Amino acid sequence: MTKRTHILQFRLGLLLLLSLISVASLAALWEFQLEGRVLPALGIPYDGRFEDAERWRFIITSTTFATLSLAIPGLVIRRLVVSLSQGYQAILDARQEAFRLARHDELTGLYNRRIFIEKLTFWLTGESPTAAVMIINLDRFKPINDTYGHAGGDDALCEIAGRLRRFSNKDITVARTGGDEFAVLISGVIGRDELAALGARICTSLSQPLMSLPHPLSAGVSIGIALFPDDAETADALLRCADTAMYHTKSTERGTFCFYDLSFGEAVRSREQFEREIRSAVLNNEFVPWFQPVISLHSGKISGFEILARWHHPARGLLMPADFISDVDRTGCMPAMTESLLRQACRHFRDRYTDMTLALNIPASMAEDLTLPETIQRLLREEGLPLSRLEIEITEDTLIANMASARINLDKFRAMGVTVSLDDFGTGYSGLYHLTQLSIDKIKIDRSFIALKTSRKNQMVDAILAMGKSLEMQITAEGIEQMEAARWLSAHGCDFAQGWLFGMPVPADEISGLFTGKALQEFGATLKGHIPLSGDNLPSLSS
Repeated sequence: MTKRTHILQFRLGLLLLLSLISVASLAALWEFQLEGRVLPALGIPYDGRFEDAERWRFIITSTTFATLSLAIPGLVIRRLVVSLSQGYQAILDARQEAFRLARHDELTGLYNRRIFIEKLTFWLTGESPTAAVMIINLDRFKPINDTYGHAGGDDALCEIAGRLRRFSNKDITVARTGGDEFAVLISGVIGRDELAALGARICTSLSQPLMSLPHPLSAGVSIGIALFPDDAETADALLRCADTAMYHTKSTERGTFCFYDLSFGEAVRSREQFEREIRSAVLNNEFVPWFQPVISLHSGKISGFEILARWHHPARGLLMPADFISDVDRTGCMPAMTESLLRQACRHFRDRYTDMTLALNIPASMAEDLTLPETIQRLLREEGLPLSRLEIEITEDTLIANMASARINLDKFRAMGVTVSLDDFGTGYSGLYHLTQLSIDKIKIDRSFIALKTSRKNQMVDAILAMGKSLEMQITAEGIEQMEAARWLSAHGCDFAQGWLFGMPVPADEISGLFTGKALQEFGATLKGHIPLSGDNLPSLSS
């Protein structure tokens, strides 16, 4: 109960007590003083032979009846007072909560977008104002939300908000402006160097793994910064500039920040148009799989194909992955595109080339999704392709960036019978420890080792081959362009080769021509003994 309720109850009790004292006093005054005078004066017979005990009995009886007559209504009034007080307090609490919700984000407790704009507008209308706005967007919030559901996504947002709140002070206002986006207002005189230092600290703080998740992951952030009055002269324009700078950061170097520049405007319009085209391409199946053969260095035959993405752009023609992959990832269309490519590949391979495998590279944005193995399993079941014919490739960098979720997914894939391959081996930081701890069946030596111009190239590749054999892993060499390299690798125990020597990526209707390629036939003759495979005169990789 509130203080107001206690005061009302005290006053009610005091009134009841005073009433009873008054009744008892009046009864005593009547019995001992007034009765003997008033009744005779009124002509009413009066017998004054009453004993004091009888008089006191009358006083007590009348007081008791008065107490009962006052207590019951008093209890009713007390209950009514309490109810009215509680209702009044509930109304006050509701008003305060409504006021809070009108100003703060319900989930994180930070200021909401409306109040942030109000504060920004108020500050900009002051005398000689200077200010800066940061727009902060989480780079990998969607995979977190997809993996752990909305509850996990809410936990991640609350943890991010808690970290941002530590930067808040009288000159720094933090708000959640919607979804996975936050805003920071820095008021007062501040230079670019101080803003850059603040942006770097915020990036470092928000990029740390989120410990509120079952498996700690980093959400990553991209930040755009705009200054008043250098970049814009109104609150809305300043926010647009900061938003433009943030998207420029996402498209160029995620996980950092940049200041707004006038040149970003045209780039933003071009990017937005390209993103609309990407979404349309996913819906219209403009992304198609091309296939590059993987050669068995033991049999000299094609053992499988790697699925590579191509885009039949309506206006620009055939686009290579370097032209669109990063944009597809930024728009969140990577899972849909990857599933579409795999589905198309399955439909082409399920009834032909039945002894061939299909290799699919898993991008970093999908490696965090703990439902990925079940999604792939369901897709292959729908398309009628056995799981044993699928090979999942994951790069070293993706593996290290998503170690916890990657470990779980790789275990699931391997349990399903899917081959797991570590792509671009030697270019990242996986190390021998991770190779022994993870469910990996195959290592793909990065093409950079094959292209090295050094006398120690042979020893380096030979060491990787020996390591793979000791760990009972198969080895694939990428980037093979010379027959001498293929022969050397075969002689030194490499299992598979992939490169332009045996075939460039081709669309599905040109796969059959790869089986009769000149280089493939020549290498097959090598294995049959028509050309020496090993010996002191074997050409080196660097030749």
